[in-house]
Amino acid sequence: MSRADDQVKQLLVEQFGVPAERIAADQALQELSLDSLALEELRTVAEEHFAIDLETAVIGIRDTVGALVSVIEDAVINSTVAGR
Repeated sequence: MSRADDQVKQLLVEQFGVPAERIAADQALQELSLDSLALEELRTVAEEHFAIDLETAVIGIRDTVGALVSVIEDAVINSTVAGR
Protein backbone atom coordinates (compact mmCIF):
# COMPACT_ATOMS: atom_id res chain seq x y z
CA MET A 1 0.00 0.00 0.00
CA SER A 2 1.33 3.44 -0.91
CA ARG A 3 1.42 6.42 1.39
CA ALA A 4 -1.48 7.99 -0.54
CA ASP A 5 -3.48 4.76 -0.09
CA ASP A 6 -3.01 4.94 3.65
CA GLN A 7 -3.91 8.61 3.80
CA VAL A 8 -7.06 8.22 1.67
CA LYS A 9 -8.13 5.31 3.86
CA GLN A 10 -7.53 7.46 6.94
CA LEU A 11 -9.64 10.29 5.46
CA LEU A 12 -12.48 7.89 4.67
CA VAL A 13 -12.41 6.48 8.19
CA GLU A 14 -12.01 9.75 10.10
CA GLN A 15 -14.05 12.14 7.98
CA PHE A 16 -16.77 9.87 6.61
CA GLY A 17 -17.05 7.11 9.21
CA VAL A 18 -16.29 4.30 6.78
CA PRO A 19 -15.14 1.17 8.63
CA ALA A 20 -11.49 0.54 7.77
CA GLU A 21 -12.11 -3.12 7.00
CA ARG A 22 -14.55 -2.17 4.22
CA ILE A 23 -12.00 -0.08 2.33
CA ALA A 24 -10.22 -1.83 -0.54
CA ALA A 25 -8.64 -0.53 -3.73
CA ASP A 26 -11.27 -2.24 -5.89
CA GLN A 27 -14.18 -1.00 -3.75
CA ALA A 28 -16.51 1.47 -5.51
CA LEU A 29 -17.02 4.69 -3.59
CA GLN A 30 -20.79 4.25 -3.70
CA GLU A 31 -20.39 0.86 -2.02
CA LEU A 32 -18.86 2.76 0.90
CA SER A 33 -22.12 4.73 1.17
CA LEU A 34 -20.65 7.86 -0.40
CA ASP A 35 -23.13 9.79 -2.50
CA SER A 36 -22.33 12.62 -4.91
CA LEU A 37 -22.46 15.24 -2.14
CA ALA A 38 -20.10 13.22 0.07
CA LEU A 39 -17.80 12.78 -2.93
CA GLU A 40 -17.57 16.56 -3.35
CA GLU A 41 -16.80 16.89 0.34
CA LEU A 42 -14.14 14.18 -0.03
CA ARG A 43 -12.65 16.10 -2.97
CA THR A 44 -12.38 19.23 -0.81
CA VAL A 45 -10.93 17.34 2.15
CA ALA A 46 -8.38 15.62 -0.12
CA GLU A 47 -7.40 18.94 -1.74
CA GLU A 48 -6.70 20.44 1.66
CA HIS A 49 -4.96 17.34 3.02
CA PHE A 50 -2.67 16.80 0.02
CA ALA A 51 -2.36 20.53 -0.95
CA ILE A 52 -3.51 19.79 -4.50
CA ASP A 53 -6.18 20.95 -6.95
CA LEU A 54 -8.71 18.32 -8.01
CA GLU A 55 -11.14 20.73 -9.68
CA THR A 56 -10.60 19.24 -13.14
CA ALA A 57 -10.34 15.63 -11.93
CA VAL A 58 -13.15 13.37 -13.04
CA ILE A 59 -14.18 11.16 -10.13
CA GLY A 60 -17.61 9.63 -9.73
CA ILE A 61 -19.29 7.51 -7.11
CA ARG A 62 -18.89 4.46 -9.34
CA ASP A 63 -15.11 4.91 -9.37
CA THR A 64 -13.04 2.82 -7.00
CA VAL A 65 -10.90 3.81 -4.05
CA GLY A 66 -7.89 2.81 -6.16
CA ALA A 67 -8.97 5.16 -8.96
CA LEU A 68 -9.30 7.99 -6.44
CA VAL A 69 -5.82 7.26 -5.09
CA SER A 70 -4.41 7.31 -8.64
CA VAL A 71 -6.00 10.69 -9.35
CA ILE A 72 -4.58 12.08 -6.10
CA GLU A 73 -1.11 10.66 -6.78
CA ASP A 74 -1.15 12.18 -10.29
CA ALA A 75 -2.23 15.55 -8.88
CA VAL A 76 0.54 15.43 -6.27
CA ILE A 77 3.13 14.66 -8.97
CA ASN A 78 1.78 17.42 -11.23
CA SER A 79 1.79 19.97 -8.42
CA THR A 80 5.34 19.01 -7.50
CA VAL A 81 6.49 19.35 -11.11
CA ALA A 82 4.66 22.66 -11.52
CA GLY A 83 6.23 23.97 -8.33
CA ARG A 84 9.74 23.53 -9.64
